[in-house]
Amino acid sequence: MIRKSIRSYPLRIGFVLMPGYSSISYVSAVEALLVCNQLMGEEYYRIENACLTGNSSVSSLGNKVTCEHCLDTLGPMDAYFIAGTSPGTYQHEEILHTWLAELDPDSVLAGIATGSYDLARAGLLNGYRAVIHWWKYEEIMSSFKSVVLSTDVYAVDRNRYTCRGGTASLDMMLFLLARQQGMELAQVVAQYFVDERLGNHPRMAPVPLSKRTQAEQPKLAEALALMEANIEEPLTTDDISVHVKISRRQLERLFKKHLDSVPSKYYQQIRLEKARQMLLNSSDSIADIGLSCGFSSGAHFSTAYRSQYGITPSEERRLSQKIVL
Repeated sequence: MIRKSIRSYPLRIGFVLMPGYSSISYVSAVEALLVCNQLMGEEYYRIENACLTGNSSVSSLGNKVTCEHCLDTLGPMDAYFIAGTSPGTYQHEEILHTWLAELDPDSVLAGIATGSYDLARAGLLNGYRAVIHWWKYEEIMSSFKSVVLSTDVYAVDRNRYTCRGGTASLDMMLFLLARQQGMELAQVVAQYFVDERLGNHPRMAPVPLSKRTQAEQPKLAEALALMEANIEEPLTTDDISVHVKISRRQLERLFKKHLDSVPSKYYQQIRLEKARQMLLNSSDSIADIGLSCGFSSGAHFSTAYRSQYGITPSEERRLSQKIVL
């Protein structure tokens, strides 16, 4: 697992871009990390690209990407991702294998698309459970007998991350985010991509605090826990500040600094997100859902929901039922 101490962010993630690397696989991996940075309002992950030689690499779509490094100048990273090609365009690159052979075997290594094939050829997946993106499974079985081959979309085993081509790298990165930053944040990042794909109104779910901020700001974490525990009968901002033993002004400053919001707005987002989950996953009436999430009337609930999500509660439920059918 990629780990750093609380104060060691950002994590430096080096992507080695093979000639003709798969654009969709690379972008799917990178976007997950960049969206995490965007949602958290901090640079948790720093992407640094490297090419085999020179200062640029050309993707499968013919796009020329300028790289910060070439292999012989790529220094220590928190993780190295080999961004490979499709099996049909794969070419063995001796310069990559020479570089891989010199890496510390305890390094965190990941293979995207045929990048996992390169790691296996270099012996860096021996004894690991891994996914190797290749055309002929029988060939892989006979060539890499020391690799515990997986038929899953991606595999994570200790300090090795491997996945298939296409958008499999997105699934793998969401798993990595859940492991490092918590399941709540990974779900928010996943929802971001779902909404972009469907063209929905942005789902402005409250962004959870990172584990680091929870540890550094216990009063803020305590305030959020109170909000989560009091959905049906919401507390006032004054009530919350009394419970956590700080002034209202101090509480508002904490919310502004770490969540870019005010307590009352963030609290309402939590209640609306709870209501949305109930709309999608229960048969309770819309009126009952509104009341159970602290809204005094159906009109109040509908107005707040529409302001947050762009549609009314009844439209949300109707759309979800159509999708299921």
